[in-house]
Amino acid sequence: MTARNNTAMLELWRPPAAAGDPVGCVTTTFTFTPGLFDEQCLARFLDIESEPNREDLAFLLERETRLGSVYAGVLVDHTRAGVEHSLRWDVLPVRIRGGKQHAKLSLLLWSTHLRIIVASANLTEPGYRTNHEVTGAIDLTPEASDANIVSQSLVFFWGLISFVPGASAAPPEIRRLEAFLDQVERLVQGWKQRPRSRTLHQQLVCTLPAEATRPARSSLEEAIEACRGRGGSPVVAQVASPFFDEATDNSLVTASLCKMMARGVTRELTFCVPVITDASDATQVPRLAAPKALLRTPGQYSGNVQVKTLPQFDSDKNLRTWHAKMLALSADSYSALMVGSSNFTCAGMGLGGNRNAEANLLTIVSHKAYSRDAGLLEAVWPAMEPVADPESAEWQGPRAEFEEEEQSEAPSVPAGFLLATYRAGDKPAIVLRLNPNNLPDDWHIHACATDRPELLSADLWGQRGSRPLVDIVWPQETPPEKLLVRWEDQEAFLPINVEDSRALPPPADLKGMTADDMLWVLAAADPSAAFRAWAAQRQRSDVFDEELDSAEMVELDPLRRYDLQATFLHRIRRRARILAQLRANLQRPVWGRQALEWRLRGLVGIQPLAERLVKEFATADGASDDALLTLADFLIVLREVDYQAIDGSLLKAEFDKTYRAFLRDLLDTIEPQVQAKRSATSVDLLHFWESVVKRCRA
Repeated sequence: MTARNNTAMLELWRPPAAAGDPVGCVTTTFTFTPGLFDEQCLARFLDIESEPNREDLAFLLERETRLGSVYAGVLVDHTRAGVEHSLRWDVLPVRIRGGKQHAKLSLLLWSTHLRIIVASANLTEPGYRTNHEVTGAIDLTPEASDANIVSQSLVFFWGLISFVPGASAAPPEIRRLEAFLDQVERLVQGWKQRPRSRTLHQQLVCTLPAEATRPARSSLEEAIEACRGRGGSPVVAQVASPFFDEATDNSLVTASLCKMMARGVTRELTFCVPVITDASDATQVPRLAAPKALLRTPGQYSGNVQVKTLPQFDSDKNLRTWHAKMLALSADSYSALMVGSSNFTCAGMGLGGNRNAEANLLTIVSHKAYSRDAGLLEAVWPAMEPVADPESAEWQGPRAEFEEEEQSEAPSVPAGFLLATYRAGDKPAIVLRLNPNNLPDDWHIHACATDRPELLSADLWGQRGSRPLVDIVWPQETPPEKLLVRWEDQEAFLPINVEDSRALPPPADLKGMTADDMLWVLAAADPSAAFRAWAAQRQRSDVFDEELDSAEMVELDPLRRYDLQATFLHRIRRRARILAQLRANLQRPVWGRQALEWRLRGLVGIQPLAERLVKEFATADGASDDALLTLADFLIVLREVDYQAIDGSLLKAEFDKTYRAFLRDLLDTIEPQVQAKRSATSVDLLHFWESVVKRCRA
């Protein structure tokens, strides 16, 4: 674990070597910048090589096609959830009464690699680019896994789901997240456990409010309990936090920490707090952004206190706001460090009635001869300036500007507005989930689209029967970006997710992709490179690259280029090679039902390719036989697909069941269109076509 700058933090989203195909990711945050997640984090996770600012079309197509086969979701505090985002990934609001969704925990799953990231940084530009943050990452593979840390992460996410409004009704966005968490659990079950270390122990410690079936959790209590299991209660504690509870005579969280520390000894506590002025200037009295209760409370519990100031600049003298949260605990036999999202507050540490959702990584190192692990924990702490006389310092109390997420309370929709879902397809609609018991008397919901039409109001809702589930016809071609809720003299945004991403309309630019273009992309060993080549070709109207995704040199000899026999043979051989590559790609392991459905029916999938091939046959004037022969060859390849499952992938029986049903449906769609042009097709070719169809149905 290290304090990281923006580059290193973003690189944690990039797949390690031999990680395999992306399967899905889920992350949590308090404040949220959708563009950062979409263009930086997701682009790295999916290994998209196109630049969003320089290769707009290629990036759009790569993202749209890759996201269809994986899960991506963000759990964000409900006050910050009303954001515009791609409907290819979900934004789920988390509403905690008296608390916040404050955790920064991420699960990134590739087919042969799971990365768990615990951080202090929100998914925002300051969090990833300018703040001083701390991050811990755990990498697990089929050869070296840790079932305990995986289970702890999944338990936290399952607990967090219960705080998503409307989750108990299992709407589509919740089912997708639950299916992904189940997939993580299934995939890692067969992975080998790494040998248990005698000197190093890591676990997730969390804060969560109580639920009907789960007791409340406390990060501080769980950390202390884990330390006691390694050698008794801690004697020394060091805290670094940018934010504290409001000033009172006593610090409740400090008192709780002291009570949990070892008894019968002098407890040593160090508080590293934000400084408003430069404490290194001897002519000024340090002005500390923390309550003086931190200094006074330990004295009631046989505690000595030292105070240090958090650094304001990095090694290059650039101003960096401290946003990291760290708690070090130690005794004679061990050293421990907790990093993550918990500020040194009651809500953050999980003390008292109001608790946040928090996630922290605790690392405990046993003191052994010649072990360097304890030194590695100490190295995480940067140099900090001691306050020589903390009693005479100016204790200003907690200052919100030292933490981006505390600067202002964002407006929040009333609790009666649960979730909004966009239903794409032939009859687009917006599905609203409402809790009638928590709605204001008068309210209006507007779609954030071209003219902000009103979708529903309290009066209209009453006329429709005041039902908790409301379907509203959406007449426009594109879905709204989000919904605006107005009540009394207030307004706030409500996020909208898609019911089924497969039904979303394709990007307009994709309509210009021919059957040959799509076939080349589907058969390519590197679809990303094929997409970039096709997009570049589209954006250069004076260039046509016939050799898209082909390693063959373009023939320059005009006598050979226009040899009809050579051209025909070249085309036939090339088509056979590409179809063989297509079959090989279809046989590759797939990591779940969603990925298989996308492979078959996605924007650039088998079904859209079949539709283009049929259209070319139906519109062919004098070359219908050639077009039908291509279609027949295509079906033969589909019939010969022999799926190759591996550990953790979709089972062969499940693949075959879904795939054969898809192939039958495809034939039911294609056959009537071929029969409609029967008179324009040669008899021999029709017989061949019918035999191919019969084989495919067998």
